[in-house]
This record gives sequence, structure tokens and C-alpha cells, in this order.
Amino acid sequence: MKLEINMSIRFTSFRKLIIEIPIMTSVVLPILWESLSSGPFLCRLRQGSLSSGLRRASTLPREERKTIEEPYLIFLQWLSAVQHQVPQLRPRLACMATVDKAGEPVTRLTKIEAVNSSGITFYTNLGSRQAGEISSNPHVSLHFNWAPLMRSVRIAGTARQLSAEQALHQFHKYPRHVQLCLAYGPQASQASTSRISGVLQWLAERMGSLFGQQHSDIPMPANWGGFLLTPCLYEFGMDNGGPNGRKRMRFRRCLTMPRGARDKNINGEKHDWVYDSCVEHDS
Repeated sequence: MKLEINMSIRFTSFRKLIIEIPIMTSVVLPILWESLSSGPFLCRLRQGSLSSGLRRASTLPREERKTIEEPYLIFLQWLSAVQHQVPQLRPRLACMATVDKAGEPVTRLTKIEAVNSSGITFYTNLGSRQAGEISSNPHVSLHFNWAPLMRSVRIAGTARQLSAEQALHQFHKYPRHVQLCLAYGPQASQASTSRISGVLQWLAERMGSLFGQQHSDIPMPANWGGFLLTPCLYEFGMDNGGPNGRKRMRFRRCLTMPRGARDKNINGEKHDWVYDSCVEHDS
């Protein structure tokens, strides 16, 4: 009799467990997943991943003041990390500041195309206010704000216009629909004939696609071109969200010493950079 009672209790407990498992799966697991995928947790996870990636890269200077070859390599690593982790941020979109003829600052969003040792390239309508202000005063500044990773970069320097050949090379790298927009869009020309030509060109391409015809090259608009920003300052901002404050790393181009004078291993064609850092605390 005692054995039958024990077996009945065990069977009842087992049946209760079988019933509760689906309930735990359908109720507890979604709550757990929601908490793990929430903003703060995911933000900390991304910050940790980015920080560990930077440590593995071993490009950040260890000394308080130091000359390095090119800080653009650090910027490329940060940009690559943001593109990989949060591509929806459009990491290549920056706030560009210029100065108008009255000396007032003007800002707008600008997409950068290339980053290398020569500088940063971007393209725009040569008849725009942005291009006119750069022609009058070449001193510009870019600010990248990657808030989910608590990272920001400020780049300042002077900009000069690229050659027509360089602009044409970039124009042909764009997808065909982007070329059509640049060549016949509203910014290409204010003349109505240009917009009509764009519509006719689009219709011709659609008809040609139906019959398998090859597309002709789209001409680059005469009022479209690019600029090269030659940096004289890189400023990297980091914030871990803790009580230690916000750390800034700044690289300034050294203009008081000849190129290559600080390190014999540096190529004479490259510039020297001076590094300093600080920690900012909220008051």
C-alpha cells in the first residue's frame, strides 16, 4: 500500500512537471530574451566588443604624449567596428561645419566616401552653398556621433577640390540609379529641360531593359565634384557610462618640426602627429 502511494505521488509530480515545462518555455523564456536584448544590455555588449577589438588592434598609444605615424588607422578601425555592429546608424554620415562669408558657422550632414593617409573625400554639388563656403574658406570640421557605442570622432582640417578625373572615377562607382539621380535630378540643374531629359532617359532605359539592350554610359554632370579634407586634428571620444568620466584622445599635426624629424623610421613624405589625452568629468 505504501509503495502504491509513493508511485502515485511520483507520477503526479512528473505529470505536473511535464505540464509546467511548456508554460516556462512560453512565458519565462520570452521575458528572459527581452531583458537580454534590451537597449542597455545590448549597448554594454557592443561597447565591450568594441573595446576588446581596440585592445587587440594594439594601435592606441600607451604613453601620455607620443608621435605616431597616422591616426587615420584608428579612425578606420572605429568606423569598421560601427559598420559591423550597428550598420543602421549610417556610420559614414557626419555633421560637417563650414564658415560663411559673415564668419558664421554652418552645419549640414555629409556622407564621406573614402578614408586613407591622404585624407577624407566627400562629394557634393559644386553649385551648392556647401561648395561655395569651402571655396571661400577651406577650414572645415567633421563630427561623427555613434551614440549606441558611446563613441564620437571629430576631424578638422582644410579641404580642396578634387580633379575632374577623380570625380568621374567616383561617379562611375555609384549604382546606375544613383548616377541617373545625380545627372538628371533636381540638384543637377534648375532647368526644366534637364528634368525632362532625365525622364526620357529613364523611360529609354526601362524599354531597353525589356528588349535586352545594353545601357549607354550616363554623363557626369558638370556641376558635380568632390573634395579632399586634409586633417590637422583627430579627436576620439569614448564614454563607458561609468564614474570614470569621458576620455578624449587628440592627435594634432605637428607644424613646428620638419616631417620625419621625430622618428627616423617615419617616411619623409608622411606627417608627424602629437598625441595627448584627457578625462572629462560631469560637474
